[in-house]
Amino acid sequence: MSILLKLFIRIYWSMPDKWKRKCLFKESCSRHIYRLTEEQGFIKGYQALLKRYKACRTNYAFYSTEDGKEWVILNDNSVIDRNLTNV
Repeated sequence: MSILLKLFIRIYWSMPDKWKRKCLFKESCSRHIYRLTEEQGFIKGYQALLKRYKACRTNYAFYSTEDGKEWVILNDNSVIDRNLTNV
């Protein structure tokens, strides 16, 4: 199964960039999922796919804390450091 998941990702990578959405994360979703599938197997890769699919949507918001740190609230309500994103 991991071979199939990695094959789909490789097909996605071969598509023209104009057909793909720009990823919110510094490590793109496809690269993250491919890496986890390579290192930890199909189940971890598939779980990462589901998690990134829920989180990586256009509905995100920024906020700053009093200490000047910037955060991003993702579509699934998880919070990440803005430094981990491309925005």
